[in-house]
Amino acid sequence: MNFFKKILNEVKGFIIGFHQASLYKATAQIEYEVYEMENSFTLMLFGGAIGLPSPPLPVCLELLPLMEKDIERMLLRASQTGNGLSELASIMGEP
Repeated sequence: MNFFKKILNEVKGFIIGFHQASLYKATAQIEYEVYEMENSFTLMLFGGAIGLPSPPLPVCLELLPLMEKDIERMLLRASQTGNGLSELASIMGEP
């Protein structure tokens, strides 16, 4: 009887660990998507810096103080020469 309880506890621990790993992977993917959406939004607002059409200047100037961190992130990302596809693949993990 004690043997079966031990096996049941091991299986239960495995299932809990597997569930936590799945949650972590899903959360990491959602965080990456939010990060990419913030970058896209920043690029849409301040795309004039790279030649894209931008919204009216008063809108950009109103949002400028609120988006200081996003602009710094956009400039940092532009300065890094990483491959976006490899970054996405590293977030998704191996099949």
